Amino acid sequence: MQAQDFQHLVVLFLAAALAISAYMIGQRALNELLSRMVKVPGGIEFYRRTFLLMLLFGALGPSVAADFKSGAGMHFMEYVWGTASALENTLGYIFLGISLYLVLITILVATLKPQNDK
Repeated sequence: MQAQDFQHLVVLFLAAALAISAYMIGQRALNELLSRMVKVPGGIEFYRRTFLLMLLFGALGPSVAADFKSGAGMHFMEYVWGTASALENTLGYIFLGISLYLVLITILVATLKPQNDK
């Protein structure tokens, strides 16, 4: 396994870990909100899974397309900075995914507002 392949695996692992941790941070609040808003059977699970898939695909997409330079004389810190550079786009897409999902949920809450809330 070449250093470049190992670096791709590290970036993929870190991107997936970032996406899953972002999902786990908001999962409890999202469940509570959806349980109050969505009364369709399976609707809560659908929105939760959609959120997770959007975060994962948004994070893994740019990390797969990352291009690393490699060389025989590269130092360890050059690999670290290359990995951090590849994760820059990943973090941007996670932020974009959360922002778009927030807009979607806000529209859902405004549309399906329960009758007893005023």
